[in-house]
Amino acid sequence: MSARRKSLTSRPVRGAALLVAVAALTAACGGASDGEGEETGAAASTAGGEAAAAVEADQELNAMLPADVRDAGTLEVGTEALYPPYEYLDEDGQTIIGLDPDLLDAITGRLGVEYTLTNTAFDGLLPALDGDRFDVVAAAVTDTTERQANYDFVDYFLAGQAIVVASGNPEGIEAVEDLCGQPVSVLVSSAQESLLNQFNGEQCAADPIQITSLPTDQDALLQVQSGRATASFTQEPVGRYNAAQIAGGNAFEVANSETLFPSPLGYVFDKEDTELRDAWQAALQSLIEDGTYTEILESHGLESGAVDEATINAGTQ
Repeated sequence: MSARRKSLTSRPVRGAALLVAVAALTAACGGASDGEGEETGAAASTAGGEAAAAVEADQELNAMLPADVRDAGTLEVGTEALYPPYEYLDEDGQTIIGLDPDLLDAITGRLGVEYTLTNTAFDGLLPALDGDRFDVVAAAVTDTTERQANYDFVDYFLAGQAIVVASGNPEGIEAVEDLCGQPVSVLVSSAQESLLNQFNGEQCAADPIQITSLPTDQDALLQVQSGRATASFTQEPVGRYNAAQIAGGNAFEVANSETLFPSPLGYVFDKEDTELRDAWQAALQSLIEDGTYTEILESHGLESGAVDEATINAGTQ
């Protein structure tokens, strides 16, 4: 892990009883391919961390930062740490690891600042940004035109969507149309929740999806595991990661064979914080050009979602 990360604060998202249940369900998240231990996730994080730790500061990029950030030398970053492989808790139950922390280490390293990463419920992240508790949100947030009305995005990854079902796919789900009339769980305030509501106005207008919105993606998986939901709807990298890792790959599977609705993910900034946004974009672009970005994505097996350019507000859905 890079020393540039000044501190990591883990805030409980739910009560203790539910966290125990989630921990049991996701004991193999970040683990070896056989579902025992956490070697694969740890190794990936180490490799990505090593690439990030080798990044050197660029004084010209540092000069692009707002004066108050340069003076403080640190940033407040918000995330939601139950969303592997983007961000999740290490074995100690406190340290946040994954793709996003490694990229954060690299970007802030290039900018020559440190950062504090705080774990917050997903539906509280953007309100916290509004309230100036965070300078930036890094939580695999989908860049949508609706969100662009209030926030700016620096896009760093391209992700499709996944329909996650119980192993064996007992209901024979293959496409969005198969979700019509079915109980489906989803992360609250997510782009996936918006898509499900869109389906109910279009493909499933005659037989709406029964949508259950929950505080975490892991809660949504618990609904499928318990049989209360036929499927959960999530980002494809998250769905495929969980399907491969949980219970040794024997609990869930991704029902759709083709990528659905690919959309850019972005770091989120206040609309008025253009100096920080532009410095962040320039730092990310420099990491894309020198190969550090690709090296970090490859360490997490996520190179298929790589972008060639760090864009601003590229989402069109």
